[in-house]
Amino acid sequence: MKRSILTLAILLTSFTPLSSASSTAITAANTQQQEARENARAAAIAASKAYGSQEQVVLEEPARSFVDWGAIIQPNGTVLTVRAQSVAAAMGLQKDDKLTHINGEAINPRELASTLETIERLEHNQAFSVTIQRGSDTLELKGVAQATVIPGWRLEVDNTISESTVTDATNQSCGRVSVFFTPPVTRDFFPAFINTIDGNNVRHKNPNFKLAAGEHVIGVHELISDRSLRRKSGIDTAKQLTLNVEADKTYYIAAHFIREKRFSRTDGGYWEPVVWKVTEHSCSLD
Repeated sequence: MKRSILTLAILLTSFTPLSSASSTAITAANTQQQEARENARAAAIAASKAYGSQEQVVLEEPARSFVDWGAIIQPNGTVLTVRAQSVAAAMGLQKDDKLTHINGEAINPRELASTLETIERLEHNQAFSVTIQRGSDTLELKGVAQATVIPGWRLEVDNTISESTVTDATNQSCGRVSVFFTPPVTRDFFPAFINTIDGNNVRHKNPNFKLAAGEHVIGVHELISDRSLRRKSGIDTAKQLTLNVEADKTYYIAAHFIREKRFSRTDGGYWEPVVWKVTEHSCSLD
């Protein structure tokens, strides 16, 4: 079986009383985080399909910036549209204005594209001016360039599904814990990820872990995406799940969203780590 795994984590923090405006802002931030995760998941699937023969795919780009003036200019210099709340709009540029000069240099309609590059090459917060013809009036409009920064990004897609052995026991009987399968959201079970096992940091791409039979303490983080849950962005604390692992059994772990406690964010009372399914599979530490 071959599937793409993209490890995503939304880090959360404790809750303090919020104003209505703050609550709205947090709701918007949560929605953006969820959309970012869904877009990243879609990108991982697309990358897996495009590079399906490779076990691991890494796509990345460095950070960069660009200046978008916010106006579309026809080849003859006439303004076709001005985007609302753009630099061009703030300068007072209007539809049907005719651009004649940029920073005092006359525009050649045959070289308009290269002329507009003058604006695109501006630095962030650099002042500039344009001269326009509006009807019978000649106007000079002044503005300040605003750069948009595209952050650097890196996407790793692992097309292999493997498991890690986390034990130093001599006992060869073992079981497994897993977060591989998506739990049933209709039962308020949401995805989670495992951060520690018996105090050891195990957070990496493998979703399956072999453990010697016996009692283990699993550190679990929630990935609850329900829109009724509001929380600040930050670092959350893992919850501990004590599990008695039996030989040849696989325990599937999820974050159980306790809907009636969705406002209990100070102590994280809105969720708990649970085992939502147990199956039998032979297991050996050999």
